[in-house]
Amino acid sequence: MKSHKKIVLFIVIAVSFAAAQSCKLLFKSDFVDLKAADLTAMVETYPDMYRRQFAQSEPARKQIINQQKQAFALAQAAEAEGLHKSEKFKRQMEINTSQLLAAEYTKRNPEVTVSKEEWEAYYAPHKDQFEADIKFITEGRKQQMPDEIKEQQREMWSKMKLFAEKARQAGLDKDPSFAALTKFRTADVLASLYAQLLEERNKLTDAERKKYLAEHPEADLEKLREKAQGILDRLNKGEDFIKLADEFTEDGGKGRGGELPWFAQDGTISGGGGKMDEEFTRATFALKNGETSKELVKTGFGFHIIRVDDRRMATPPATPSPSPATPNATPAPKLAPQEEIHARHIIIITQEADSFESKLIQEKIKRGMEDATLKYPVNVPADFVVNVAGLDRGRIPGLGGGQGGQMRGITPQENK
Repeated sequence: MKSHKKIVLFIVIAVSFAAAQSCKLLFKSDFVDLKAADLTAMVETYPDMYRRQFAQSEPARKQIINQQKQAFALAQAAEAEGLHKSEKFKRQMEINTSQLLAAEYTKRNPEVTVSKEEWEAYYAPHKDQFEADIKFITEGRKQQMPDEIKEQQREMWSKMKLFAEKARQAGLDKDPSFAALTKFRTADVLASLYAQLLEERNKLTDAERKKYLAEHPEADLEKLREKAQGILDRLNKGEDFIKLADEFTEDGGKGRGGELPWFAQDGTISGGGGKMDEEFTRATFALKNGETSKELVKTGFGFHIIRVDDRRMATPPATPSPSPATPNATPAPKLAPQEEIHARHIIIITQEADSFESKLIQEKIKRGMEDATLKYPVNVPADFVVNVAGLDRGRIPGLGGGQGGQMRGITPQENK
């Protein structure tokens, strides 16, 4: 290569490198500094009861500061990964901004309502946007949103959008306190996206999975399935259910032949005491009296082998009647008898097997978040003011010199 071409190439590379470096220097994250005034503005949105608690509790304020400090650090980490430029971030912030504006508008104008005609009129030309938002919100969920829930969401979404528009018309989006709220919400969204990125990057490898199962055989789902299937095979060969239940079941039915309380088809346990698992209830009611499940029934608790002993019709417990002193009280409706079932089961618990991968991934995510918190420092205030009407700050423990006798501050945020 001729010498002048080498010089030109060197200059191009040098300029490109310098430009890249200058871009890095020019970009300063909004999440390097956690400001006391912004914390004050954020706490102003809390109900009065909680503001009083924060005003009088320095540890509570410190907890808020530490939580928000972590969110700001993770937000910086997300920016370093370019997540603030992603479509997912933009869509989430568009929704969140509408939520914040609508909440602020209704807070300042509690008497304002939106009629069905108004929100229906807004929804009609914005149907595609609603469908896109619902699709975005429910992305990754296994079950589709039921129609009745979607209808409720349609109304809530339309009202939210209308209130957000009214807020913009009133100039609330230009209010300094709204800017502070938006900053904290942005940090939360970025922190959440960074946590999701860590989850994607920290899936268990086959080697890690095999190593864990070798050290924790109780977490091997296939071995647990084999154990449960072996018990079912013995039952099919004529062995006694109650004896096998007393030997193998891994719950409170041990020593009682796997006996369960009476329960209804909706899972409600007779006499109160909670509900049975939905999948378990469905499988049990599919059996006839005296019949044992021919296959293993898998629930979130484990592998079950079920036997139905009896059925009965029972009247659910009556709902307490309204007090006679209550004017125009509607009498409690009489409940119709419903079928209840009496069953036994043998369970081989699989909760460790079902959750160990998630647990190990969460440990990796936690370490990744701790590393990011160390890598991306955040400047935080010593304390911040919490304004509460009628509260004598002079008597609040921990107050002092830095803010003219007012309390110094601390910060909140919910970990994603």
